[in-house]
Amino acid sequence: MSLYYAGSKHWVGDLDSAMDLGEVERAVELSREEAFTDLEILVSYGEPDCELVLPLRPKKAADHDITPAAD
Repeated sequence: MSLYYAGSKHWVGDLDSAMDLGEVERAVELSREEAFTDLEILVSYGEPDCELVLPLRPKKAADHDITPAAD
């Protein structure tokens, strides 16, 4: 069974009751703010044949904290 985010750490089983975040970037921000793990982002265009599911992995601290080596 799929669950969809409806706000304030509330999940629903009905896609029509889910929160529309509008942008993938907002979904990523929210997942990090709420510390979600093993999450997928559903991008929907209103037709079941036009849905895209994006797996979201936990952010690695080293991804943006890389210091270039000194010459």
